Amino acid sequence: MKILVYGAGVIGSIYATKLFDAKNDVTLLARGKRFESLQQNGVTIKEQLTGKKVTAHLPLTQQLAIHDFYDLIIVTVRLDQLESVMPDLKNNSGSSLVMFMLNYPDNIQSIADQLKPKHVIFGFLGVGGIFKENAIDFIQIKQQKTTIGETNREKPETIKKLKSLFEAAGFNVDVNDNIQAWLKTHAVFMACVSAAIIKENGNSTRLGKNKNTVKLMVQSIKEGFKALKALGISITPFNVKIIFMMMPLWFSVSYWQKAMQGTVGTLAMAPHAKAAKDEMKLIAKKVLEMVHPSPVATNNLDKLLSEFINSE
Repeated sequence: MKILVYGAGVIGSIYATKLFDAKNDVTLLARGKRFESLQQNGVTIKEQLTGKKVTAHLPLTQQLAIHDFYDLIIVTVRLDQLESVMPDLKNNSGSSLVMFMLNYPDNIQSIADQLKPKHVIFGFLGVGGIFKENAIDFIQIKQQKTTIGETNREKPETIKKLKSLFEAAGFNVDVNDNIQAWLKTHAVFMACVSAAIIKENGNSTRLGKNKNTVKLMVQSIKEGFKALKALGISITPFNVKIIFMMMPLWFSVSYWQKAMQGTVGTLAMAPHAKAAKDEMKLIAKKVLEMVHPSPVATNNLDKLLSEFINSE
């Protein structure tokens, strides 16, 4: 399969390298200093839990031209960068399948409509990592597999092919039948987690040791989920629903205190919360806009996210 990974940050680099290592025809789109670094050094990724290291010199490009052909374009940019990417995707007439792997709490059908007649898939990453010198240390997140779903549920055979593609590259994959609800659920979760991490100076270990801030984070997420539910939006996946909606508060707080001090916090969450602060603030604003039409009171959520949005 001929694949373009559009975005050469941590996530794009991990997915591109593992797909390339699985013998796919992968091109990585990068620009500026990142492009120069990749030309000189290639990409090195190291899975922290297994110690496996892969170095690859992938084919590179700095643009998606009008007639470029790819069987699949995987978009891994941040939400605040998406607007600048859309013209390239719209103008390209050679590729018909586009998969977005990013935070997107808005109506996914609007993206599909903008890119017609292309087939648009949405999903989300199941890895987290950080640049260390010329390499990327990463983990596959046990609690959050690489998740994919149809925008309009019309072509399940495409999802099956993509699931096989990612699994063959070594990713743990989950298919979600309501990817719109999944993304909205995740937006509430990630906005609150990022806000709590930034509240503790970007240090997830420090957050994990502060029971009061973790409690505020958990209460905020719980309020956000209740608001989504009141608006008719399912809380998915089920493991997230359990930890925040069904377990007692003390259990959820204890669980996340431990998680924030482990690799989930230090490698998968804190680096992105710090590096993509503008994106996380944008998501926080969208979360508040999303939940406020609900009759559910969101006092803790409002406090945590408003403080985050107004922070420097």
